[in-house]
Amino acid sequence: MSKKKANARAARAGRTQDSHTGSGRDGRAGAQSQAPARDVSEPDWGNPAKSQVRRDTTRAERIAGLVWLTIGAIFCLFICVLYIGTRIGVGGTSIPFPWPIVFAALFNAALTKTALLWTPNQVIAAIPVTVWFLGFILIAALPTLPLGGDTLLPSTPWTILLLTAGLAGGAWPLRPRFPVDSPTVTK
Repeated sequence: MSKKKANARAARAGRTQDSHTGSGRDGRAGAQSQAPARDVSEPDWGNPAKSQVRRDTTRAERIAGLVWLTIGAIFCLFICVLYIGTRIGVGGTSIPFPWPIVFAALFNAALTKTALLWTPNQVIAAIPVTVWFLGFILIAALPTLPLGGDTLLPSTPWTILLLTAGLAGGAWPLRPRFPVDSPTVTK
């Protein structure tokens, strides 16, 4: 490691490096400070009960991240609506294969979990799944609108399962989490 990097690291740890002897301010070679420096940019890093919100970004970057996640939710809805009627042929029989139901649940869960990296506010983190839900309602109501056209979502149980799985997947990361501590036994 270069002396410049070593001095920068040592300065962050609260000590200086002697350029001739390689020892710290206290005279011991390679001495470390007593208490490790705490990284304040990620105060809850590693705690499974708390959201790990990024703190090293600007507000504009966080907004842009949420906008891209919302665009991803629209993409997810488009894929799900396009392929909800998928069927596979087994022998001479055509069997429904509604894989978009699982896709919607997993993709919306990933979107919400990622949104929780950008904001600690659960209402803001729910924006992508809310846009997915509003888009679903719009597509379902499209034939009844004045300028509506074709029916894009079939009137089948798969459509209800798609809505349920998409909302459940998006809401799962937002559920309240309680700290997991080992139980204490008192005598």
